[in-house]
Amino acid sequence: MTKDARKRHLILHDPNIYKGLLVLAIPLMFNNLIKTIHDIVDMYFVSNIPGYSTEAINAISLTFPVFFTFLSLGIGISAAGTALISQYLGSEQMHDAKKYAGNLTIISFVIGVILMVSVYFLAEPIMRFMGTEGYVLENSVKYLQIRTFELPFVFLFFAFTAIRQSSGDTMTPVIYGVITLIFNIILSPIFISVLGFGVAGAGISTLIANVAIVPVIIYQLYKSKTGVVLDRHNLKVDRSAAKKIVVYAIPASLGQSVTSIGFIISNSIIITYGIQTVAAFSVGNRINSLILHPVMAIGGVLSAYLGQNIGNRNPSRAREAFKKSMILSAGLMAIGGLLLMLVREPVTSIFIKDDPVALRLTVEYLFYVIISLPFMGIFQNFVGTFNGTGDTRYTFIFTITRLWLFRIPLILLFKNYTNMGSTGIWIAMLISNVVILFLGMYLYKKIDFMPKVELTKLKAAK
Repeated sequence: MTKDARKRHLILHDPNIYKGLLVLAIPLMFNNLIKTIHDIVDMYFVSNIPGYSTEAINAISLTFPVFFTFLSLGIGISAAGTALISQYLGSEQMHDAKKYAGNLTIISFVIGVILMVSVYFLAEPIMRFMGTEGYVLENSVKYLQIRTFELPFVFLFFAFTAIRQSSGDTMTPVIYGVITLIFNIILSPIFISVLGFGVAGAGISTLIANVAIVPVIIYQLYKSKTGVVLDRHNLKVDRSAAKKIVVYAIPASLGQSVTSIGFIISNSIIITYGIQTVAAFSVGNRINSLILHPVMAIGGVLSAYLGQNIGNRNPSRAREAFKKSMILSAGLMAIGGLLLMLVREPVTSIFIKDDPVALRLTVEYLFYVIISLPFMGIFQNFVGTFNGTGDTRYTFIFTITRLWLFRIPLILLFKNYTNMGSTGIWIAMLISNVVILFLGMYLYKKIDFMPKVELTKLKAAK
């Protein structure tokens, strides 16, 4: 049995769905772990900038929702590509899968170039709007502008990842991602501390690492011995395929973008509580991501898992995969939360060394984060399901409702009408993570698990 056939069997026929989800998700978990370690390494080195420990951390962390607003367009496009390509693969229509893969690659790169130019010039106005000033404003703008140059290449990597994951290959993107991240981790202390570029050095090291891997990705797109492999005929725009990718990408992308804008708004509110609260929020989120990334990997794998089974006209297996993924995600988050609860204070003290107020706030924030971890795991599971079935409009509704209808209004309510202080932020986040799941279940019941592409190979429903 070939490698492609083994992956196909694992996704479509293996009776142990838990095994299939874990086998495909573990490489992504490892990749996400390395990525988080990189972010933590960056935070560690910038936190050692003399006299500006807290400000340097804030300069990087406050750019995240801004940068992610634009990255989310690429994430939405890749989510649409994964759903469509995997459905064609599930029905054994390789020619159509290649056509959509080629169009996904073109669209992703072009949008990346457009955003690179736009974000570069918007960086300073956006960071001023968020309320940053002084050292934080100056360095956050530098960091954001440097990182804009990686957008076309990151978008290309998103497309490559979607194409590989559609066929069940979660390992190849991870290998390249890990190489990039290790390169980045090596470069970060050199540019931040040794060469003295400070916060800007973190951006330079990330840019170099992301660009360096591009030739290998392009080679793999055309020369891989497994999965969907492009040729020169695929690298041209097909209006029908491009339109369908865009139609399904728009809701997912808008959902991510509007959510990221919401994070910009909520961050601008959090800034009003002072730099200690901002530092607590930033460090707490980095530590939290160590636990949360595994279920994000499961959610990503679930998209391809559902797509192939829908393309294979096996809706009952797709539904069963959703249920077991839900149990797996919630269970992992409960275990991870328990472990984090035991070590949250010593871990926090690694990054916040000279500010006892910020340290106390971070430990408090992590308490509320840990309580909500199982609910966050289920949230990611719903997102993966909506993307994998092609019901990306539900992704849009689901993601923006949590932030715009629940979290931001609650933060403002607690800020203006209670004396809870920063604790009100943490409670608002916890409530929004719980309440949104009722909407998720309602939307899930509306999914029909039917193909979103024209299937010609499998005539009869299974």
